[in-house]
Amino acid sequence: MSASNRTEKDAFGEVTLEAQCLYGIHTVRGMENFPLSGRLLRDERALVRALAQVKKAAALANREIGLLPTDIAGAIGSACDEIIAGRHHEFFVIDLMEGSGGTSINMNANEVVANRALQLLGVAPGSYWQLHPNDHVNLGQSTNDVVPTALKLAVHEETQPLLAALDGLAAAFAAKAEDFRDVLRLGRTCLQDAQPMTLGQAFGGYAAATARARAALATTAGGLLTVPLGGTAIGTGLGAGPGYRAAALGHLATVTGRPVTGAGDLFDGLQNADQFARVSAELRTVAGLIGKIASDLILLSSGPAGGLGEIRLPVVQAGSSIMPGKVNPVMPMAMQQIAFAVSGSDLAVSMAALGGQLEINHFEPIMASRLFDSLRLLTNGTRLFIERCVEGIRADHERSLDNLLRSSALATAFVPELGYEATATLVRRSLMERRVFTELAVEDGLLAEADIVPSLRRSVGEPACVDKVHDQGPTE
Repeated sequence: MSASNRTEKDAFGEVTLEAQCLYGIHTVRGMENFPLSGRLLRDERALVRALAQVKKAAALANREIGLLPTDIAGAIGSACDEIIAGRHHEFFVIDLMEGSGGTSINMNANEVVANRALQLLGVAPGSYWQLHPNDHVNLGQSTNDVVPTALKLAVHEETQPLLAALDGLAAAFAAKAEDFRDVLRLGRTCLQDAQPMTLGQAFGGYAAATARARAALATTAGGLLTVPLGGTAIGTGLGAGPGYRAAALGHLATVTGRPVTGAGDLFDGLQNADQFARVSAELRTVAGLIGKIASDLILLSSGPAGGLGEIRLPVVQAGSSIMPGKVNPVMPMAMQQIAFAVSGSDLAVSMAALGGQLEINHFEPIMASRLFDSLRLLTNGTRLFIERCVEGIRADHERSLDNLLRSSALATAFVPELGYEATATLVRRSLMERRVFTELAVEDGLLAEADIVPSLRRSVGEPACVDKVHDQGPTE
């Protein structure tokens, strides 16, 4: 703790705070108990904002049902507005991996809001006989409904930049599909020669898959807007005043500007964290999909002399400290690493979701840590992947066509013209004599050299439609 945030004990052993410090004893104890990851609540600004949104909605609801005086509710609301706007985040100092099931996080928020509200009322922080962290800021609430509600709001907020990045990636792939629509290439299955296709068709598939994954994530993330606020400790609502829940949910929707709704069954809403697991699973799916595409780009760009060499990736840095001129596919490799990390985080979230006991799940801190990590990695990685890799990909037309023409896999395209038996005979000869299939066909007068490429173009058909591939689902 910095000098400006020192605490001292008075004659009764109670902690007093310097005027400029906005947290209290419960936060101090949480700091002392859980210096674990070095990643503090203040580092997750979306979660801090969401906590303030919940506290403001609760204060407005309690004022509405007559349980909070107007001046107290107004001061709490104003303090929350400042936090929502980005102020006072430095006082949210609990480690995100705290082991109190979210209590330290909730109390950190209660104390900061209370002490700032006291300042706004013109009295010193710590004057809790006038405005108390528990009796006023936390009125009608429990850690058990506040923290999952705030976490749902925060994860939903942090999902939106990723959805936008995925839109951008789908659009970038679609643009490349159009650029490469006439680039003939050899399609491969099990890394063996298969059939002719175009590079544009491959990239059109990448565009469609990205858009589809984005749509699934958006739909699943929308479920985060169903929250258990008002259930208090176990789902009975005990501790909240009559009418509080409906009022709090209404104010929360207004404060957040999002269509927040209450859990259909509050006991279910507090017992189970499966919505976090669903979102995490979708993030893992997105990461795995992009990781697979990244692997494809590594294979297609391999070489340049000893590999496939059908595309060229942007040169963003030297690939070796000892081999001059070597260039590595560093951006696709980074996306593969992100996929590994997100998969590991998803395992942690799924284990935490099944680790809940009876009336609550007390492992929201680890779920928060892993979800925010996955979202940050995927959002940043996808943006960089677009800018420093996908947009700069170039096709090697000659190499791509040469790989195709040297493969007997293109024989399928000529069956309609040559017939099955004649084509099969040519394939066997090309393998035995180690000669190119089309050379033999031309030599035998079965094909005219000038007709080979046009025939291949007719056989592969038109690229799949990639227009508006990014418009596959709602933002929320």
